[in-house]
Amino acid sequence: MNYAGQMPPQVTGLPFSLVAISVAAGIVMMLLFKVASNPGAIRRAKRRVQAQLLALRLFGDEPALVWRAQVRLLTGNARYLAVMLVPVVAAAIPFLLAYPHLEALYGRAALPVGSETVLTVRLRPPFSLSGESAPRLEVPAGLELETPGVRVPEAGEISWRLRAAGPVSGPVRISVGGADVTKAVQVGNGHGYLADTRPGGVLAWLLAPGESPIGASTIESVHVVYRSQRLSALGLGWPWEAWFIVISVITALLVKNRLGVVF
Repeated sequence: MNYAGQMPPQVTGLPFSLVAISVAAGIVMMLLFKVASNPGAIRRAKRRVQAQLLALRLFGDEPALVWRAQVRLLTGNARYLAVMLVPVVAAAIPFLLAYPHLEALYGRAALPVGSETVLTVRLRPPFSLSGESAPRLEVPAGLELETPGVRVPEAGEISWRLRAAGPVSGPVRISVGGADVTKAVQVGNGHGYLADTRPGGVLAWLLAPGESPIGASTIESVHVVYRSQRLSALGLGWPWEAWFIVISVITALLVKNRLGVVF
């Protein structure tokens, strides 16, 4: 028996949309870097580092001078990193905000028919995993409930194993504490936005967008395991993050001089 998370990653072609997003991200990162950076301070820091590297080559047979140059080189590197910190953080912010959405679009694949997955409900304390207040699961046509709920009392979690038998007609429904909560589970070979977690609150939703926050006071999250996905191009099968980094970095280097960016 293979759970979705234990299956070999699905390999699919590199979507043009990811290429376009990566190119746009490279340009935006360079623009943000330019706005947030201090070119004069960066140039001065680089010149200090270069001067100490030159001193190491010129005075290699003078231990005292070499020692001073090494200390100044370390100091110069620290200054260079300090002036680079703010623009680097500014350039990284869009990626951090976009990451959950890109992962949902390009990092996961729907469950193939015949595969199994695990759906986990995590409750907020104080929680009860037994009796009338225990969570109950109702699955739509296309999903089959294979096991009773497996309880982890110390974590407030209960998990069920589901089998993807065919196209799913609707969401899974969880009943707990008088509240009904739903969680979408995607089965098939199609691609799209696959949210693996439905969070309980707005703050958690920022890290796991895709489905609206649950809002029920008793449930912290509902999570389903999808299989991972690799994107293939040029004979290479990489995760989407690798393609994004390579394409955006190449784009940034190509537009760096045109935009007047110094680093």
